[in-house]
Amino acid sequence: MSAPERKPMTGDPVVNGKRVMTMRPDDRVLSPWPALDRIADHDVPEQHTRRRFGLAFAHLYILGVCAILAGAFYYQFVRWEYPCPLCLLQRMLFLLSAIGPGYVIARSRAGALSTRDWATGWGWTVVAAICGAVVAAAQVLMHIVPPDPGYAGTLFGVHLYTWALIGFVCAVLAAGLMLFLTPSLGTATYPMRRRDTAVFTLGLLALFALANLIACFFLQGLHWQLPDTPDGYVYFSDQH
Repeated sequence: MSAPERKPMTGDPVVNGKRVMTMRPDDRVLSPWPALDRIADHDVPEQHTRRRFGLAFAHLYILGVCAILAGAFYYQFVRWEYPCPLCLLQRMLFLLSAIGPGYVIARSRAGALSTRDWATGWGWTVVAAICGAVVAAAQVLMHIVPPDPGYAGTLFGVHLYTWALIGFVCAVLAAGLMLFLTPSLGTATYPMRRRDTAVFTLGLLALFALANLIACFFLQGLHWQLPDTPDGYVYFSDQH
């Protein structure tokens, strides 16, 4: 059984001198499969909710990375605990992992997101977070044998590089969850107000990336290598 065919009507647009038929709101009445139409109507709101969750999660991921870096800056500039090369590498890998959701947000700012965009962004995050977990685990193993006191300060009795390892593992799990949900997200177009939110989130990420770059420069100065256990800012020491 097929649906009755509708002929072009007066209100339809004219293309190359011929009137072209367009779909009208009341054309759905002609569908011979009303049950399937009801299923499709039920799926649309659920998919829209999943898309909103996915985009909100991308924003939250970046804000979480910025919070981690803010904590690292607190230990560096307030408690005067200078990061070692591995610590700085972990910071950079956190920033690299945020490029994935940043890409998703940037694409939404352009107005549309495809399934490929979701997969590309969160796939990048998985790779960067795995690399970060390897670096953090290496630093944990360097200080795991007693009576090694570990490097720098602690938070709730746990060293920061151990927290970094936990953070990277959580990032891998979170990005993996988003990859699992990617087939159900589909393609969507986003309104302008959400693009304004994208500007704020991406700008905040860029600000923290720039701050980390400046901090690294003053720690290392104009030298090729940063000391294993820095005790000050080499750039200022070189000026004397």
